[in-house]
Amino acid sequence: MGYKLKHILSYILVLASCICYAQNKKLDSLLNLIKTDKEDTNKVNHLNNLGWLLKQSNPDTSILVDKQALAIAEKQQWKKGIATSLSQLGAYINLKGNYSLALEYYLKALKLDEELNYKKGIAACLGNIGIVYKNQADYPKALDYYYRALKLAEELNFKQLQANTLGNIGMVYKIQADYPKALDYFLKALHLQEELGDKNGVPTLLGNIGSVYLRQDDYPKALDYYSRALKLAEELGDKNGVVKHLGNIGIVYINQADYPKALEYYLKALKLAEELGVKNSVAINLGNIGSVYGEQKDYPKALKYYLKALKLAEELGDKNNVARNLGNIGELYTKTGKYKEAETYLLDALKIDKELGIKDEEKEYEERLSELYEKTGRNKEAFAHYKKAMQLKDTLFSAENKKQLIKKEMNFEFEKKEAVANAEHKSELEKQNAVAEEKSKKQMLFLVLVSCILILVGVFAVFILRALRITNKQKQIIEQQKEEVQKQKALVEEHHKEVMDSIHYAKRIQTALMPREKYIESSLNRLRKL
Repeated sequence: MGYKLKHILSYILVLASCICYAQNKKLDSLLNLIKTDKEDTNKVNHLNNLGWLLKQSNPDTSILVDKQALAIAEKQQWKKGIATSLSQLGAYINLKGNYSLALEYYLKALKLDEELNYKKGIAACLGNIGIVYKNQADYPKALDYYYRALKLAEELNFKQLQANTLGNIGMVYKIQADYPKALDYFLKALHLQEELGDKNGVPTLLGNIGSVYLRQDDYPKALDYYSRALKLAEELGDKNGVVKHLGNIGIVYINQADYPKALEYYLKALKLAEELGVKNSVAINLGNIGSVYGEQKDYPKALKYYLKALKLAEELGDKNNVARNLGNIGELYTKTGKYKEAETYLLDALKIDKELGIKDEEKEYEERLSELYEKTGRNKEAFAHYKKAMQLKDTLFSAENKKQLIKKEMNFEFEKKEAVANAEHKSELEKQNAVAEEKSKKQMLFLVLVSCILILVGVFAVFILRALRITNKQKQIIEQQKEEVQKQKALVEEHHKEVMDSIHYAKRIQTALMPREKYIESSLNRLRKL
C-alpha cells in the first residue's frame, strides 16, 4: 500500500467517528478489506465502494480514493474497473461543480462501457451526462440523455436508475415551469424509491416536490416537504442534501418576508457548502443571502453577495444561476436609481432565461423591466413587458395547472394507499394460505401416521397369522407324535404283557416239572440214613 493511500485511510478513520453507525460498520469493513487486499480487481472494487460511501459527506476524499482505484485498474488493464472509476469520479467532480471536467470523465466511461457492451453502465453514464447538461442549463440535451437512459433502464428492469432518471426529468420540467409534468415525474420516482426501500433518494424527491408547491405559492405545503427532506437527509448523513434543503427552507421564509429566519437558514447552508467545497451550492446561497439583504434594503451588502455569486456561477458555467444573479443585480440597480445599468443586467438575464425556457424567471424579469420602464417614463415599453409578464403568469398559475397538480397528488396518495391495502390483503392471504397449508400438512401428517399404523398393524397381523399357522402345524405334528408314542407305548405294553405271560407260563411249567423242596429234602434225609 502506497504512502498516499495510507494517509487517506488514516484520514478516513478520523472521519468515521462523524458517520452514522450503519455507515461506520460498512466503512470499517471496507477499510479492513483494503488493508489486506492485493493490488488486484478486489482492491479496485473496495476502493470504489469506499469512495461511493463517502461521496455525500466528503466528496474530496471520494475523489482521492477513486483515483487510487483508477490507477490500479489501469495497471491491471481491467476495463470494467476503469469505467466504474471514471464514472464515479465524474459524479464526485459534478458534486463539486466542475461540470466540464465531470462531463469529460462520464464520456470516457461511456465509451468504455459501450466497448464492453455493459448496458447497465451505459444507462448510468447516459443519465449522468444528462445531469451535467442540466447543471449547465442545456435542458434539451439533458432531456435527450435522460430519456435515452430511462428507456435502457426500463429494458433492463434497472429500477434504481429508473427512479433516479424519473426524478431528474421532473427536475428539468420544474425548471421549465411545467409543474404538472414535473410533479408527475417526481411522484413516479418517489413511488419507485419507496418500493425499492431506498431512503437515500427520497429526500431529494421530497425537496423537489416542495419546490413545485413553492413555485405555486403554496408555502405551507412547500415547507412541509422541505422539512421532511431535511430531517431525512440529516439522518442519512447526506451533507449535500442538507445544504440544499436548508437553502430551500430559506426560500420559503424569504417569500413569507421572515428575513431573519431566511438569513439563518442561508448562512447555515453556505457554511456547510463551503466546508464541502461544493461550488454551485456556494454560488446559490451567496445569491440567496444577497436577496435577504436586498429585501432589508441593505443594498451595498446585497450587491456584494450578488457579484460574488455571479462570478462563481460564470466560472461554473451555470447559466441558470448566472441569469438569476444578473436579474437580482438589475433589480437592485433599479431600486438605487442606476437605470441604465439595471436595464443592461435585466435584459441579459431575460435573454438567457428565454434561451433556457425558464418561464417563471422569465416572467419575473418581464415584470422588473416593466417597473424599470415605468419609473423612467417609457410607458409603451413598460406596458409591453407587463403584458408579456401577465401572459406568462396565466400560463404558470392557470386554474387547470393547479387542478392537475392536486389531481396528480391525489392519484399518488390513492395509489399509495391502494398499494398498502393490496400489500395488507396479500399479507392476509399469505397468512391464510400459510394456516391452510399448515393445516393441510398436519392432516397429511395424520393420514401418513394412520397409514403407517395400519400398515404396521397389517404386517403384525400377517406375522401373527403366520405364527399361528406355524404353531397349529407344530401342534398337529406334536399331536401326531403323541399319538405315535401312545401307539408305540401300547405296542410295548402289549409286547411286555406277552413276555410276562410267557414267563409266567414257563414258570408254571417249571414248577410243575420240578420236585418240591420238601420232597427233595426228605429224599436227601433218607439217603443219609442209609
